[in-house]
Amino acid sequence: MCAAPDTGGRECPGCHWRMWDDAPVLGALTDEDRAAARTALDTARHTWDLRAAALAGGGGDGARRLAPLLRPGTPPPGGPDPLPGGSLPPHDSAGWQQILTDLVGGRIPDVVFAEFTPDRLHVVRAAADASGIPRQSDAGSTDWAALLPLLGGDADLRRFRLAGGIGTGEVLDRAEFDAAVAHWLRTHPVLSRSRTLVILGRRSGWVLLDRAAALLRSAHRPGAELGPGPGETAQDPATDTAEAVRAALRTAPLAVDHSLLLARVDRRTGEVHAHTQVLFPAGSRLRRGETATAEITVYGGLAARAPVLLPVLAGVPGADGSGAVTLSARRTALAAFAPARLAFVLHGPGEVTPDDGPAARLGGRDHTDPPDLPALLGSLPRRVIHPPALEVFLTVEMSGADPEETAERLAFARDVVAALARRHGPGLRVGAVGHYDHAVHENRYGPRPVLLLRAPAAPARTTLAALAGWRPARRAQDTASSLEDALKEVGRLVKGGRARPADGARTERVLLVVGRRPPGLPEQHEVVPSCPLGADWRGELDALRARGIRVLARADPDTGGERGPVQHYTAAAWDALGAGGSFRPGTDTADDVADTLAPPWRWDGLPCPLALATPLL
Repeated sequence: MCAAPDTGGRECPGCHWRMWDDAPVLGALTDEDRAAARTALDTARHTWDLRAAALAGGGGDGARRLAPLLRPGTPPPGGPDPLPGGSLPPHDSAGWQQILTDLVGGRIPDVVFAEFTPDRLHVVRAAADASGIPRQSDAGSTDWAALLPLLGGDADLRRFRLAGGIGTGEVLDRAEFDAAVAHWLRTHPVLSRSRTLVILGRRSGWVLLDRAAALLRSAHRPGAELGPGPGETAQDPATDTAEAVRAALRTAPLAVDHSLLLARVDRRTGEVHAHTQVLFPAGSRLRRGETATAEITVYGGLAARAPVLLPVLAGVPGADGSGAVTLSARRTALAAFAPARLAFVLHGPGEVTPDDGPAARLGGRDHTDPPDLPALLGSLPRRVIHPPALEVFLTVEMSGADPEETAERLAFARDVVAALARRHGPGLRVGAVGHYDHAVHENRYGPRPVLLLRAPAAPARTTLAALAGWRPARRAQDTASSLEDALKEVGRLVKGGRARPADGARTERVLLVVGRRPPGLPEQHEVVPSCPLGADWRGELDALRARGIRVLARADPDTGGERGPVQHYTAAAWDALGAGGSFRPGTDTADDVADTLAPPWRWDGLPCPLALATPLL
């Protein structure tokens, strides 16, 4: 202002300073100046609301949905400013890890988590149980509508206002907001008495949520703050507060071993004991979003494909089943005596699940309710009753219509021996006799070629090695084989076998006849040829049975065509040879036959419900 002489001391209207342009100049505000200022202000208001709408709605779609709430104005060139990234705490820190260590170690009673979200004011309490596993629960969360009714009702409007939007409706007074939040913090029972506070600060740019977090920091000093986890957006994370707390607690160290409950059998006495195999030792720790996998070999029990229970425990149970917590339990089927490789995945303290790969190979696993540990351990059998020693002999017809026919019989014989070895163990001895046709392998004018192949009773691996060297021959006729000579040879091998065990233990002896044609008779009978050596298979069979040998047969006779004398004789001979048990190709597998030949193992008590930690054999 000035009082120029020529104005008589009046104000000079031309002396107003113009301060809104690039440089101060003298002159009065024009209508254009005022209009430009109003446009700039309206643009700033609209841009501010547009930014809040983008936060509240999750992007451009949210802005369009909330468009009626925005104060009018001209959108800025290029759209609103990018959503703010903000300065957020790390999602993991040394201070937070120390809090977890103190929690599972029992040095602090609990941890209280607080997070302000567009829907609620969340308070979650976490405490460690007796096994050091953190358990979380809601500790007095509340809705914004209950705290400030003006924020209730429409969810879009509430989110818009919490993001800082003003809009055209009723204005939310910031002082009123601060007073309501501060009062809630002072009167909240858990927050007022908590010794350890952790703030979840996973959002950036939400104006009123940031104000609420600042009020909490001023009222209760937090022990740590956690930002968004891997893959979470800084404006509106996809996971809720409970899941965020759960993910954070998964990084706690294990206070006790996490183990698989198995049964262990003493090989000397057969006694059965509970055994815990550590999967993840105490002190193991995961990073955020990380898992760990442990693999273990277990063994099947006595029954084929019997379902067993796989309980995962935290801690080691006592003899009465106390002192451990069951984390999970699954059922799966395991082959008898056979090993199975299992894998388990650790997601955090108290969270162990089977891996899907081994589950698929084992035919899947079924969820089951956690077992009663004292009852489960009390139901274990007292011991395993071992079967008696077993001596198995096989006769194999080595002459066939083509090499494939004989190769099938030899392969079957080897599979039976291998299956017996898996089921019976060191108390098993196996002998074998292979027999060729007289007509093919005998020559009256020269030295007698090989008629019989002999493998005296020996450990299974020795007999399998002998069978690998046997070679087939083509048969000359379809009526009879030299099985009668093979039966006689089995009698010699039995007599020349090892003596009765010194401890007087019983030995079971079994003969399995594998062939297609029946044995020959001592003399020619119609078209059935006689044995050149005069052996009588019926007498040899009776002699074997008189020695306590159980005789079974796996025969594949030709049953097609018209039934004449030869067919009647063949059927009668195989009925006699298979009186102790009869098997058919294509129907009975080598495992089926081995199950019948071997005397059974037995539990002294109820069958064991658990997988075995060590093989029975």
